[in-house]
Amino acid sequence: MSLESTSSELGREVAVEGAANTNEALQLSNDWKQWLAFNLMNGIEHDHLAKVLQKEGFSGEVAWQEINAAKDHPYLAAGHSFVQKLKKRDWVLHSLSILQEMSPNFGTVETRHQLSRDEFFERYYYTNRPVVITGMLDDWKALTAWTPEYLKSRFGHHTVEVQSGRNSDPEYEINSAQHKKQMRFSEYVDLVNSGVETNDFYMTANNTGINGQVLKDLWQDVPVIEEYLRRDDANPGFFWYGPKGIVTPLHHDLTNNFMAQVQGRKLVRMIPPCRLPYMYNHRHCYSQVNLNQVDYERYPDFQHVKTIDVMLEPGQILFLPLGYWHHVSGLDISITMTYTNFLQRNDFSSFYTTYGHF
Repeated sequence: MSLESTSSELGREVAVEGAANTNEALQLSNDWKQWLAFNLMNGIEHDHLAKVLQKEGFSGEVAWQEINAAKDHPYLAAGHSFVQKLKKRDWVLHSLSILQEMSPNFGTVETRHQLSRDEFFERYYYTNRPVVITGMLDDWKALTAWTPEYLKSRFGHHTVEVQSGRNSDPEYEINSAQHKKQMRFSEYVDLVNSGVETNDFYMTANNTGINGQVLKDLWQDVPVIEEYLRRDDANPGFFWYGPKGIVTPLHHDLTNNFMAQVQGRKLVRMIPPCRLPYMYNHRHCYSQVNLNQVDYERYPDFQHVKTIDVMLEPGQILFLPLGYWHHVSGLDISITMTYTNFLQRNDFSSFYTTYGHF
């Protein structure tokens, strides 16, 4: 993380602490002290830090007083020790990334037809490797039956929940609870099929609480894939339905996932978990980077990142492994079913604790 981006994120507030009049020297606010400590722990040269502080209006005396006090503080020494441990982990992850990218097959995802249970778990699930599986949804009625007319005739009278007003909020995914809206399912089907290309509305897994009840009979058309998944009445899968143009921004999940494509195409852009140090992961499982328009000046470390792109077609399943960063775009009107109820352990969120801002 660059010095400039760090100071921007922590804020450029300048506070006058205990000043009796405006002629007294400006003192560092707590935001600036946090910024200073962060950069000292990351090895930024003292002279450079002093110049930044003076440019922001602090006197040279105040700047050096704060730098000297901070660098000798036992709290900072403890923090420096912790940073060194994180740097060691980052070295391991970076080295693994280099090894991955040395492979001539890096950047591609295997497509396997009717992959057996044993090979799926041994070759992909346990080794954290994505794979596209074909031929496992051939008995799904949904592939042909889920037309707009069918959906409206069977379920149109129900009130469903959708994500709405997403275009007005740059953090619509983080703030998903604020974008929930209820409407008749028939109205939503017509909205999706109106021909508009937009990311403003989308029915997602975040709406499952209501939709899982009123649309439960839909699951009769998507029988459980018993080769890989267990029957789970409490978690039978998640229904995603939206227009061309929907985007799920860059994030990672806390579980292994199946994406079973029913209608339309989706472009899934993935990044291996070992690229975590360069993902600008500022909160929970989200990245600050807009993968559709990467700002390399603001996020220079993202230059170390290479994506693995998959075009997911109807009738295909994408296995999206735990921790893989992914960005999903709807290239057509699309319906996707997602699943986490694998036959093998998938409860990794039970010991995940970093939900807040970092």
